[in-house]
Amino acid sequence: MSGKSSLHPSTTTLISFAFPAVIAIIAALQRRGEIHRKCTELEKEVASLRKQLKNQTKDSTKGRNDNSTKNLEGSTIVDEPGDIENGGIHVKRIGTIRSIYRLCVGTPRQGLLAPNARGCIELEKLGDSSTESSVSGLEGYSHIWILFVFHLNTKAKNSKRIKSKIAPPALGGEKVGIFATRTPHRFNPIGITLCKLDRIEVIKVGKREKVNLHISGLDLVDGTPVLDVKPYVPVYDSVASDVTLPPWVAGGLATKRKVTYSESSISELTSILEQNNKALQFFGPKHGETSVEDTLESIQNCITQVLAIDVRSSFQTKKAREGKFQAERSARLKDMHKESEKGSAAVCTQQLDNLLIKYTVDEQANLERSTSEGSGAEDTVQVLSIQLLTAN
Repeated sequence: MSGKSSLHPSTTTLISFAFPAVIAIIAALQRRGEIHRKCTELEKEVASLRKQLKNQTKDSTKGRNDNSTKNLEGSTIVDEPGDIENGGIHVKRIGTIRSIYRLCVGTPRQGLLAPNARGCIELEKLGDSSTESSVSGLEGYSHIWILFVFHLNTKAKNSKRIKSKIAPPALGGEKVGIFATRTPHRFNPIGITLCKLDRIEVIKVGKREKVNLHISGLDLVDGTPVLDVKPYVPVYDSVASDVTLPPWVAGGLATKRKVTYSESSISELTSILEQNNKALQFFGPKHGETSVEDTLESIQNCITQVLAIDVRSSFQTKKAREGKFQAERSARLKDMHKESEKGSAAVCTQQLDNLLIKYTVDEQANLERSTSEGSGAEDTVQVLSIQLLTAN
């Protein structure tokens, strides 16, 4: 008899049936554990995505203007996440304004009121098409609409600071609804302006190209992000008859301040141009002026136009009348101005192109319009001195 034990046939049969079942149970438990692990990982991933989305929404709401101002140094402007149906907007900067204005204060409320004011739009390359292709045919138009962003609008950082009614400078302190005005302090800091298209400049360096749209009659500060350019077509864009305007608007358009120049200011400006005919960024040989006399006439006309229509808030008007507005104190000009001898305490300064203009403002006693009171629309201005601003 052998020393090895043997299993009963029934036991062997039982094991043969039970073993596959045990294996199946073990495999099922392993699969369940794997499924549980994957579910846990998915739950963590979903939680992480929810947190990211919450932070993005929070950042977009809290710092909405960071996407409309600070980040405008880049090419993308994003308001809120999501598609249009969910309130989101996604636009791209198509160009940047270069102009004679570096400060908001003193910039005309409408560019065509200062037809000698000059600047250009530096277009950016978008998509696969070249910028030269994008302006093909635009040379046939004399004027263009420019859609832009008020990138220096500090109030837009918090929409709660935007009021539904405002007091336009030309209305003498009375208030009207925000949508009845052209105020830059809007719920969305987007503006539109009409400019004259002087010429299109295409600069090619190897395979790269750059396109500038030279414009005049503009009211846009240097560095303004451009969202779109559209041709002006009178049949579409103007109304020939039955146009009505509020009296305070119609009267304001017809009111201009008287601007005079001291002999010394004209001599200073002439000397600047004689010493360097390229001293100005937007006036001189590169812009069509063939002589110092031509350049002098163009820039003087521009200075007169801008100062004549410089209608400000009552607060800014009071500062100007007291000689307390100094443009060179702005951070945007501090690198271009060297401290000089102190002048009269009642002298204001304004920047145009590369010039610092010193002037006085005198209040008119007898006003032609009641709404001019407090706006400075009928004050008189005398230019005392003109200096050249130079970058350090």
